[in-house]
Amino acid sequence: MAPELNPRNAAVLDAIVERYILTGEPVGSTTIAKLLDEPVSPATVRNVMAELERLGYLGQPHTSAGRIPTRRGYRSYVAALPARGRFASADSARLRRRLESEPMEMDELLRRTCHVLADLSELVAVVSAPPLADTAFRHIDFVALGGNRVLAIIVSRAGQVKNRTVALSEPTSQEQLDHAAAYLVRRFAGRSLRDVAARIRELRAGAGERLEHFERQAIALGASSLTTDLDEQEVLIEGSASLLAKPDIETIGDLRVVFEVIEERRLLARALRVQKQSSDGPRVVIGCDPLPAGLEHCTLVSATYGGGETPLGTVAVLGPTRLQYARTIALVDAIASATTVAIVRLTL
Repeated sequence: MAPELNPRNAAVLDAIVERYILTGEPVGSTTIAKLLDEPVSPATVRNVMAELERLGYLGQPHTSAGRIPTRRGYRSYVAALPARGRFASADSARLRRRLESEPMEMDELLRRTCHVLADLSELVAVVSAPPLADTAFRHIDFVALGGNRVLAIIVSRAGQVKNRTVALSEPTSQEQLDHAAAYLVRRFAGRSLRDVAARIRELRAGAGERLEHFERQAIALGASSLTTDLDEQEVLIEGSASLLAKPDIETIGDLRVVFEVIEERRLLARALRVQKQSSDGPRVVIGCDPLPAGLEHCTLVSATYGGGETPLGTVAVLGPTRLQYARTIALVDAIASATTVAIVRLTL
């Protein structure tokens, strides 16, 4: 655990972090002495900087050069920021308009969320979609494909769509498939797909013989369609190329590895699942678990959306450790809130 800093040391650290974020250059004691509210000499600042370096908050890239913040220094700086940053109200209004400009389904809303977040942050935007299993069931269609194969089209109340092909044990007409779909919608619409799947399993196990033939057929189709992969979360990524435009791109690490990790959505999905466990405002991870190996010099700023006790998903940005933390945290928080509002409207 990092030692607690006294007010002067904390003020010097904050000034160094903010100056380094602004310029990207090592910061000297004379510069910091001029920036502090408290009148102190450069010699006093040098002593504080040496202490902060000893404690692991600062580093010195070259002898006689100024100091730069370490990951511990960034974490201390972020921890001292207000819980909510100062994201301009005009920008907040603009992103709400961009998310809510026209009616859309969940999939389109999340794609737009990812695009807007990448555009406004100029970082890599990452958005996890809700697992279909946690969404309300609205509709299902079965389409005969021939050869005892059927296409199942599952639609959530918010408009998410999942298609899959299932195999039947016996030939079934399109009319029978339509009756089966209507039965499932009539019986289960409005319940979460997780609950629907569980209830279907119970019916097959305990009440199968008491059901009519067409009901058993519908239940069997439902059981084949609502399988465990409905728990999978799709991860949307946009803006990876923005990393190449960063002036201090060399600090991010091995770019080949960084891009490979970003494209391996499974690894980012794991990091977002960990972040989703906390719904108490934005979270910042700087170069440590749950970030995948290869992103040691990167920062993930995330917030959950969806409201309620169990968030639906996560919006996040990934970038270098040197970024505008106050604005970025506030942006992610604001767009998560706007996404929640838009989703509530979708599901009314």
